[in-house]
Amino acid sequence: MNQGFYLTLMMGSFIASPVPQAVIDALSEVQVTSTVGSQGGFQLKFTMARNSPLTMLHESGFFNPRQRVVIAVTVNGSTEVLMDGIVTKQDMTPSSQAGKSALTITGIDLTALMDFIDFTGIPYLAVPTFVMVEMCLAKYLPLGVVPVAIPAFPLFVEPPTDGYYKQQGTDYEFVTTLASDAKVPVLGGWTFYLDPGPKPGMSIAYWGPDISKLFPAMQPALSINLDATTNIDSINFSYDGTLATNYIAMVIEPNTKVPIPIPLPSIDFIKAPYAAHAPTPLKYKQFYPGAGKGIVEGLVDVVGKLMETADVISGSGQLDVLRYGHVFKARQLATVRGAGNYYDGKYYVKSVTHNIKRGEYKQSFTLSRGGTGSSVSTVDI
Repeated sequence: MNQGFYLTLMMGSFIASPVPQAVIDALSEVQVTSTVGSQGGFQLKFTMARNSPLTMLHESGFFNPRQRVVIAVTVNGSTEVLMDGIVTKQDMTPSSQAGKSALTITGIDLTALMDFIDFTGIPYLAVPTFVMVEMCLAKYLPLGVVPVAIPAFPLFVEPPTDGYYKQQGTDYEFVTTLASDAKVPVLGGWTFYLDPGPKPGMSIAYWGPDISKLFPAMQPALSINLDATTNIDSINFSYDGTLATNYIAMVIEPNTKVPIPIPLPSIDFIKAPYAAHAPTPLKYKQFYPGAGKGIVEGLVDVVGKLMETADVISGSGQLDVLRYGHVFKARQLATVRGAGNYYDGKYYVKSVTHNIKRGEYKQSFTLSRGGTGSSVSTVDI
């Protein structure tokens, strides 16, 4: 039986520790957002009164930008770290009514620290890309950030006789650029994100293929219109057919330099079967593989295009965590049931937003997949 939830809030200049009781008493709302492809963010809202303990903490710099913030929740005995980040902005709204002034603290996960200093020019001599990433991120180990970088194959290493690789931009810009440039047949493109936890004050800085799609964890089903087993408040779907695209590879004939169109075959059968039916492509685009690259790199480009899946189906909704029974997570899979055969089935969770108030814990979410119909007949509940 669901018993409720508990919020843990920690702050500090370097090492976060539990906040004073005055901070908890003044806290009115917590919002945490996790979205695939972008930095995680959070917002804390407080009510303030003149000469209150919170006002004195505010004046002492307790909520200043660069302060570290850790947010965790415990639901039915299981603790999840939602955010490990830093304050980047604060907003103050004074009020003439006693105790009605509002302080809002906004921040980004610890990748914000990786985006403050331009380290352009730092050399990396004769090492593969994933080693560059781990060397770059090693400086954040004192903050509890453990880098995990997966090699991309084939391994391209700059020979020492040809010079050495130099970093361009901040650490965050550098590793995200390296991720966008790394593409591997079947596995697709690389990604970089910060995964808070498993304990407060710890995080995993992950650089590699999207393992949530390769080895997906399945969350309990999202149920709608199923009487007592309904566990979400609302959900809606959209099918955008203009997102489905077929590509035609334009190969340059070496003698005449005339481009020759070659239709790329469908390889839907080796993609993750989230849906039963692939969408009918409405667009056709020309694609020039390997322009200025070698044969191997050109082949990687072709396979990368073949592996792209247009997420023509999107879904969004809201749930009550206590009714659902678990914290709903991004970068995992979830099944939908009760929405009809056309939209039921597996989905990839692209984003979740946690909205926490006193006695209330709700989440809004967005889902996506590349086709219609359910690819499964049974779901986990």
